[in-house]
Amino acid sequence: MRRSGGFLLLAIFLICLIKWKNARPTSGQRPESHFPVLPMRQRLRIVEQAAPDVRKYLPIPFDEEFDNPCFRNDSRLLCLPAFFVAGGMQCGVPDMWSRLTAHAHVGDHHDAAPHWWTNHPRSTAGFFDRYLSLFSNAKTVAQIQAEPRTLLGDVSPASLAFVMAEQLRLHYQFLDAFDACYRQCRGHSPPAQLAARCKSREYHMDHCYGEATSATAPLAFNVPALMATVLHGAAPKVVVLLREPAVRLWVAFHFYGQYPARYGKHARGWEFYFGNQSAAWAACADVHGSHACALRFEGHSHVQADVYYHCDQLIKGMYSEFVPEWQAYVRPQRLLVLRSEDYFERPLRSVRRVWRLLGLRAPTDAERVAAERPTPRDEAQQVRDEHGEPPAAALAAVRRFYRPFNARLAEQLDDPAFTWEDRQPPQVETTVGSPPSLRAR
Repeated sequence: MRRSGGFLLLAIFLICLIKWKNARPTSGQRPESHFPVLPMRQRLRIVEQAAPDVRKYLPIPFDEEFDNPCFRNDSRLLCLPAFFVAGGMQCGVPDMWSRLTAHAHVGDHHDAAPHWWTNHPRSTAGFFDRYLSLFSNAKTVAQIQAEPRTLLGDVSPASLAFVMAEQLRLHYQFLDAFDACYRQCRGHSPPAQLAARCKSREYHMDHCYGEATSATAPLAFNVPALMATVLHGAAPKVVVLLREPAVRLWVAFHFYGQYPARYGKHARGWEFYFGNQSAAWAACADVHGSHACALRFEGHSHVQADVYYHCDQLIKGMYSEFVPEWQAYVRPQRLLVLRSEDYFERPLRSVRRVWRLLGLRAPTDAERVAAERPTPRDEAQQVRDEHGEPPAAALAAVRRFYRPFNARLAEQLDDPAFTWEDRQPPQVETTVGSPPSLRAR
């Protein structure tokens, strides 16, 4: 009996250990988020206001015959993505997509990076009907019908960091309301209490910012909430690829010609750029708070709206301001966050992790070889080849700026790797070498 009791205790211990291990989040995941999830009824009301072209389809009755979320509309098979490689920008998403499609069960006959979830509905991205058509062309539908295990992906890297300037799918009403307010103020019948100010060309339409904000989607409803509402019942899977944000800022500076054109196409120009943007960010955050400035920087007042490109590239590296909403609307076991640095060192290892997340069968030898074959397309390496490395002192300053954001990200993901401290030289306490760009220019 004593020996049986010992075996029983051992069995109980092993069962508890297994449950504990299964309950622990894997790298890049967290079991819960403290971000407020809006009730479905409220979300549908927001979609009705902000995206009526989408609302008319909801709820979508997905066909269980296919692993991919598809449904029939007037006998036509229409499909949406089963997974998203949501970003970030300049973090290697195009390279990852070129390898993911080596698997026969990943569809590749569609425009995989339409940036539909963020673009203005009156842009070339179009309304929901057009988005459906991208994933429902004849070749894609034939592939899905021939192999029901086929999955379609949306790999638009701007989806991750839903800054207002790149989330006009939900915020075009801000622009419309502001424009209407501006026209009224400058027109023949301005509001009586503002008539005198409206006549002045020095007036910055400060009252219009509040009106425009009231007309648009609330701060807590962004791309993740919209995706989860549209794909309710399909439970999409999301992959995120993140580069160390200070390096990403160096890459982004050179990727977009407007920044070198304004600040100088050289390392000193990057220093001035960072100084200008970080000073503008601090001024906003001191008044409106970090989260509100990250999501709606230019929506607060003319002071922020007049900042060159609204600090958007600086904000896109503040991953911790955006990840909690993804965690709230995407189940932990369906969200995978990876580091770009690790990905480019061993691409196939990360690709196989994504395939496993998607529930795909093990790759064949031919698929594995095909996934290894592409020449790496690393945006950071392209910038290094043309412009070299960022200046050490300026890079250290940018890293100091991002350090608290990275610390919060590591906590959110329960993974210290996302501090990127292992990718940085030892910290040296010194005041020498602080770039003059820390002064606003």
